Amino acid sequence: MASEAAAPEASAVAARPLNSPWSIWEHRENTGGGWDANMFKLCDFESVGEFWGYWNSIPKPSEIFFDGNSNKRFVDRKVSSFSIFKKGIKPEWEDEANKRGGEWFCRKRMDPAALDELWLHLVLGMIGETIDAGDEITGVRVVDKSKRDIIYRIELWFRNGSKDAAPAYHELRDRMQACLEAGSGRGVPQFQFRPHF
Repeated sequence: MASEAAAPEASAVAARPLNSPWSIWEHRENTGGGWDANMFKLCDFESVGEFWGYWNSIPKPSEIFFDGNSNKRFVDRKVSSFSIFKKGIKPEWEDEANKRGGEWFCRKRMDPAALDELWLHLVLGMIGETIDAGDEITGVRVVDKSKRDIIYRIELWFRNGSKDAAPAYHELRDRMQACLEAGSGRGVPQFQFRPHF
């Protein structure tokens, strides 16, 4: 008689290493200086448990982005974006891993709760390598672009944005959209391509 497979214990799942280590960044508003001066790395993680520990300590975009009335604060500061990138890669076009790359982005008005859901499933699809089984993706960003209206931007960054790489980055887009649709159970917004060079 075959024995029944036991479900993995929570501690075993939490300790499960990810294929790549990642870093979570925030971009603060109005701290002075240039882009680099406003960008801060919050943490590094390389396992499922570390990810959830940090993820649950950082506010959802809807908790701090513009909601139609005001921007909220994260502890003592205003945050205009969060990024999760492979460890050692900065969320900036000038980084060696990004400067010949590109991104799929969606900029639109959306319900803040829908933004949270989209952001979560994009991050899970990326770090779990559902979207990219190789090493093409460098990171993702969620950005508050609101002024008077509620506009958010979600971005998936990758290494090669050249025309020759179009089949590969179109495949990333298709896998990303399939991942988001499976996670949300509803249609997802269309993403547009932008090269970084």
